[in-house]
Amino acid sequence: MNENECLRMANYIGFAHVYLERCYEESASDNEINKEIYTKLIELDTRFGTTPSEQLFKCIYYTLDFDILKV
Repeated sequence: MNENECLRMANYIGFAHVYLERCYEESASDNEINKEIYTKLIELDTRFGTTPSEQLFKCIYYTLDFDILKV
């Protein structure tokens, strides 16, 4: 079982989802989300099979920052 499968079993859609949740838990501001880190995690999740619609849904759930939504 790889890391992505473990994340899915823990009800995460991928690494970017974990990152967004941690940023959300640790800060009341969208300013804590690093666009470059999030972009790399989205690329990694895409390679593991996370669909764009899943990624967009979780992104909107955690932030309305337009720069992050563009990723």
